[in-house]
Amino acid sequence: MDKEKKILELKKINNTHFQKYVSRVKKNYKIKIFVLFITLIFIFIHFFIYKYRKNNIEENNKLLKLAKISQLMKNKRQTHHFNKLKGVPDNKKFFDNLLSIMNKEEKYKGAKYCYYNDDDSCLYKYFCPKIVEGKNLKFYGFLADGGYVLTDDLNNINIAYSFGVDSEFSFELKLADNGIDSYMYDPTVKSLDFSKYNKDYNNFFNNNISYYQKKLHFFQIGIAHSKNKNNTMKTLEELMKINGHLNKSNMILKMDIESAEWMILKELSSDILKKFIYISFELHFGQKPEEYYSDIIKKLSKYHQVIFIRCNDWGEMVEFGYNRFCNCIELTYILKKGNKFLKDNSIYPLKGFNYNNGGNHKLDFDLNVFKLFYRK
Repeated sequence: MDKEKKILELKKINNTHFQKYVSRVKKNYKIKIFVLFITLIFIFIHFFIYKYRKNNIEENNKLLKLAKISQLMKNKRQTHHFNKLKGVPDNKKFFDNLLSIMNKEEKYKGAKYCYYNDDDSCLYKYFCPKIVEGKNLKFYGFLADGGYVLTDDLNNINIAYSFGVDSEFSFELKLADNGIDSYMYDPTVKSLDFSKYNKDYNNFFNNNISYYQKKLHFFQIGIAHSKNKNNTMKTLEELMKINGHLNKSNMILKMDIESAEWMILKELSSDILKKFIYISFELHFGQKPEEYYSDIIKKLSKYHQVIFIRCNDWGEMVEFGYNRFCNCIELTYILKKGNKFLKDNSIYPLKGFNYNNGGNHKLDFDLNVFKLFYRK
């Protein structure tokens, strides 16, 4: 009996231990399943994060490649368009060599300073000519003093204001051939002399004298920078009001007024300047501080872009501040609004647009220095 009891007790004890063991195994199994489940969730989350990041990286790489391809195509189109307009290749080696010369030669010390320093008083950065997309430069008038450069697009232009005429007005005659009325002002001349028309202008223009006499409106009045009581001097705004042109736009402004252009440009409002699609003039430097000139040019450059520049050999070299230029520079600006621009990689002076003004000054100045400032 005792043996049987002991056997039964042992069985009970073993059964209890076995149940506890089974219970522990089941509990551990549940924990392992839970851990496995959490691990699988963690793996899936990381997998989706990895896929998301990979897709984003691939997408970004695609966009980057597309951007590079787009830029390459844009550059190719620009280069093709430039070649089409100018018929010359990109003169990169020329400009790289010019940059090297600028860094070495003393006469370029001002340009060198302006190239490596962000100084708003440096005029070099404001005289970088650009190509107008879809338009070509064209000389109007004789290829001599009195002729000026615009583009071949004079569509929708009916009015020009011309200050400083003297005895040479081939520019205005050529504008008349394009149907443009010129309002001409010069207090030093009594009237326009058409007597040399048959001698000098014969076979150069398309119409007879009577046509030009109707298209050219001359006044023995000078342009003033501010209103005054002198009837022989009027502001541009006053003259436009007299002629009924204050509400007009797409006009041409030409000035050759021997240094007075600075004060005129300084006082002209931006609203008046924006009415002129082309502004072509001679710029004469004097002994003013560089800030005086740069403030005026910055104002002009806000709405207009330089498209042509040349040195006039009547003027000598002049230095002021960090700037060193030929004293008389001929410039043509075009209204930025409505136009697109490309960098002008051609070498100046432009072939077919340069001539001797009759001055005896040898101008030791390279106009191409200006264009280094948008190649930075």
